[in-house]
Amino acid sequence: MSSREHAADSSRERIRTAALALFAARGVAATSLREVARSAGVAPGLVGHYFGGKDGLQEAVEDFVVELFHDTLDTIPLEGSVTEVVAARDRAIHRMFTGHPHVVDYLRRVVVTPDPGDVRFVRKLVAEQITQTQLLRDHGIGSTRTPLNEQAVTVLVRQLGRWLLQPALGRLWDLSGAEGPEPEVRVTLR
Repeated sequence: MSSREHAADSSRERIRTAALALFAARGVAATSLREVARSAGVAPGLVGHYFGGKDGLQEAVEDFVVELFHDTLDTIPLEGSVTEVVAARDRAIHRMFTGHPHVVDYLRRVVVTPDPGDVRFVRKLVAEQITQTQLLRDHGIGSTRTPLNEQAVTVLVRQLGRWLLQPALGRLWDLSGAEGPEPEVRVTLR
């Protein structure tokens, strides 16, 4: 890769990273491309050059998050008992969220308090989870008694639930004046 190509990739990544943080904090609609450029330390014209506009930038952020999910789950071998594989995948997602707090904030914003344009991202995320669930089934790890899409959404909610709801619980806990340690959200679906 030439130094020019490396610089372009670096600029694209900085823009996308800045957009993720700003979209997570304020939402897509409330974030201007100028603000993204300023945060990324690039000229405003580069945002349009690389992404074509806000929709293209939002799609790049969405694709990054879905790819992060995919790549994280792809690191877990599909060997062992169902319990072992599922637990390893959940731990991997937990580590991924811990290492990418802006992803968590972005997910919270688009899943819990979505803007109309956030439907595309949620559909991509669900589609990725359906693919992952089918992969588990193909390896004899996933149950086939539940419809594929229902099982995929159940897994997604189990993996995301704590991350989406814990801040709300913490806020309620603090506002109530409770003195004990804050309880931990655990999601179990039936």
